Amino acid sequence: MYAPVGMPPFLPAGPGLSLRPWRARDARELIDAYRDPLLRRFTRTWPEDEAGARAWLAREEAGARDGSRYSFAVELAAQAPGGSGPAPSGVRDPAATGVLAGCVVLKVFGHEDRPARTDTAEVGYWTTASVRGRGLAGRAVVALADWAFAALPALTRLEILHQVDNEPSCRVAEKAGFPHVETLAAHPPMFPLPGHVHVRPRPAV
Repeated sequence: MYAPVGMPPFLPAGPGLSLRPWRARDARELIDAYRDPLLRRFTRTWPEDEAGARAWLAREEAGARDGSRYSFAVELAAQAPGGSGPAPSGVRDPAATGVLAGCVVLKVFGHEDRPARTDTAEVGYWTTASVRGRGLAGRAVVALADWAFAALPALTRLEILHQVDNEPSCRVAEKAGFPHVETLAAHPPMFPLPGHVHVRPRPAV
């Protein structure tokens, strides 16, 4: 078991994109994001209303406290003055509010159907329908992975798991430096199809 580590208030993920801890005021945008049929297809649970969103946010906060999961909101910076595009993430105020673009999460204890390994954690992610196809998910995953290896020295590898029919997730994993290394057998009813395992090892020093 890893000792809990503090989550940074702001992690840059390239121009105009950043990761931050979830906030209570994200509840409405969270509900709206999960109305997307594609997101519901590839996730198991989602908030339907304010109470569900509060419970979802409370679970993510509790995970950071006990060190079992670190969940970040992916935020697209608001337009720069004059509408010339998003402000560079390196100069914007970390407390500023932009547009919710997705979620990335580090699951420290691994997947429920696989033995937990103290040197391995799983990365999960999704993006909102309005920003897909812009390469934001891959940038967010890279930022999370870099932070995870720096914050948790015992980690030797990160995994991404997805069903074989989730081709967009497969492309994101590959672009983020997580090559496909293994195919898991199906485990119905929860996982009716085989799954891909993508792995990124700790970078050599």
